[in-house]
Amino acid sequence: MLVGALVLALLVGAGLILLARADPVTAYKAMFTGPVSGRYGITESLVKATPLLLIGLGIIISFRSGILNIGGEGQMIAGSLAGAAVALALPNWPAAALLPLTMVVGVLAGAVWGGIAGWLKARLSVNEILSTVMLNQIAFQLNLYLIRGPMIDPQEVAYGTGCPQTALLPRSIWLPRIIRGTRFHWGLVIAVAFAVLVYIFLWRTI
Repeated sequence: MLVGALVLALLVGAGLILLARADPVTAYKAMFTGPVSGRYGITESLVKATPLLLIGLGIIISFRSGILNIGGEGQMIAGSLAGAAVALALPNWPAAALLPLTMVVGVLAGAVWGGIAGWLKARLSVNEILSTVMLNQIAFQLNLYLIRGPMIDPQEVAYGTGCPQTALLPRSIWLPRIIRGTRFHWGLVIAVAFAVLVYIFLWRTI
């Protein structure tokens, strides 16, 4: 059944690519070989896998507790917005204090956002699949509002690059890069460490 579903998905994807007047073989080749083609492809794949790993850990905990949490995207957005707001509001704080504070605030904001769905289920019996999916959309729209309004980069207002975003976070809290010339940083190591802790918590404790 799994193989059949995979084949069906590939066929549907190929059909959509053909509708766009592109070559499915070329598209699938780029999709499967691009992430592992050379140092750039590999390191970029690892960079992009880091937040997905962290989101997955939260989802695993929810699923193990019997809650079908589909709101990982919205919770990540809420956490990143809150963490960025703290970092931008306190740019002169020492990195030793600002970095952990930013991380803790981000985690708490994501937890609170997910907790909304938990509260709705516990108090009003709202299906958590529906509520978390809707909260994803709310978080997405909130993100668009903030990066185009209260949190927009002053440089964007002045020069109008056409790419709304926040100002750069203080460089003092940027995670060190593992490989020079790439964006591959210690965030993946932190994510793997959390994965080990979650494994111990879920499968090696009572």
